[in-house]
Amino acid sequence: MNVAEIRKMNSFHFSMRRLDRLPPAFWLALAVAAMWPQLMWMARRMLDGSDDPLGVVALAALVFLGWRYRGELRCTPRPAWFSGALLLVALAGALESVLPPMLSALLALLGFASLMLALLPVGVASAPVLGLAILSLPLMASLQFYAGYPLRLVVAELSRWLLMLAHHVERDGVALRVDGQLVLVDAACSGVQLVWLGYFTACVTALMAGCNNTRFLRRLPVVGGIILVGNVLRNTALVALQADGNAASGWLHEGIGLLTLAVVCALIFWLMQRRKVEAKHAPSPAVRSGRGRKSACFNLLAMLLLSACALLPVGRVRETHSTAPAAAVAVEWPATWQGRPLRPMALSEVERRFARGFPGSIARLSSGRDMLVWRYVTRPTRMLHPAVDCYRALGWRIRDERLEQVADGALPGKRWRCFTAEQGGEAVRLRVCERIEDEKGQGFTDTSAWYWSAISGQSAGPWQAVTVASPL
Repeated sequence: MNVAEIRKMNSFHFSMRRLDRLPPAFWLALAVAAMWPQLMWMARRMLDGSDDPLGVVALAALVFLGWRYRGELRCTPRPAWFSGALLLVALAGALESVLPPMLSALLALLGFASLMLALLPVGVASAPVLGLAILSLPLMASLQFYAGYPLRLVVAELSRWLLMLAHHVERDGVALRVDGQLVLVDAACSGVQLVWLGYFTACVTALMAGCNNTRFLRRLPVVGGIILVGNVLRNTALVALQADGNAASGWLHEGIGLLTLAVVCALIFWLMQRRKVEAKHAPSPAVRSGRGRKSACFNLLAMLLLSACALLPVGRVRETHSTAPAAAVAVEWPATWQGRPLRPMALSEVERRFARGFPGSIARLSSGRDMLVWRYVTRPTRMLHPAVDCYRALGWRIRDERLEQVADGALPGKRWRCFTAEQGGEAVRLRVCERIEDEKGQGFTDTSAWYWSAISGQSAGPWQAVTVASPL
């Protein structure tokens, strides 16, 4: 073997050793690059106004966790977590145009969390890290749609039992009739935000206190109990005030909510703290000896795979989750509203794009005073958004959510869900009411309640969803 061949071989071995000792920041940056389609979708979802951007806080907590252990990150990732991270990120990239965006983003975030666990010291519990990854998703609107109604039913029933100590109370769906007065248990009373903040506090506190997985998972049911009790007490106090004719003003309503949040989070913080001193884990060295050529080859393949995931979506047009646009449904829209003739209005470009995948038909109608959005729905769908979400996404301020009995209109004598929408301070104010009705006349004032009744067979379609906006 001549000198040139020896130098070439030494250079090859040196390169392989460098591949086996790549800095942790390199892997994290490469994973972020591979996740860019999911991150872009998450950013759009959080910034369009239709969802609470709480996921940014959980994502920031993950970043802070990596920064906190920056001096102890492993240059040789743990094989099991590293392999899991590659698999999850690769699946998210390969199936990005097939899976629903939420599921694709979930795979990507779990992959990123797995990569962090591959690089973090052994003593860091994996369950809270994976929990923060799940909480990083833009979940609030979806949770409110799917879980809001069941949660509100539980809260309303438990509040009824407490209020019966001083009042005559009956439950009507998710509303309470207290001494003859109907009080709505609205979307905020479902406690979805409180659930998110409670479990976020649990994950962060467990990581700060050094809880292991066993202790963390055993205490999660207690966390859920604390959140439920806090939300029920909050709702009971607000309903009791309204039943006594002292409806909580805006600042008092917010104050009771913030006080409940502070107490719940403080109890969860106390619960997740360690109660005994444990041996501190030995920090993993920042630079470790590699596993040889096999490790270097595996790292090279991982680099190629993550790079391919980053480049795969370039130039690819996302298809909608449904394989084909929904077929247009011919509908005869009403001709009058409250004695006034209705005339059809053109849908906006955004509404036209939305209508292409909508299972049914959508029309915008005007009576000269009122503006109606009339949706004809053929099957249960997440695309039947609550009007309050749509107005919030357009920048309106929502106030005074309530139930009202409407004595006239195309659906007379029915219960409607109404709220006041304001824009530009109080320069523009609208009274917005909405209602969903099935073919047998059964009505719903809540999209989550309608969805659960529809998929369980308790309500038969097609359905009509009417939203009426009137100037104040």
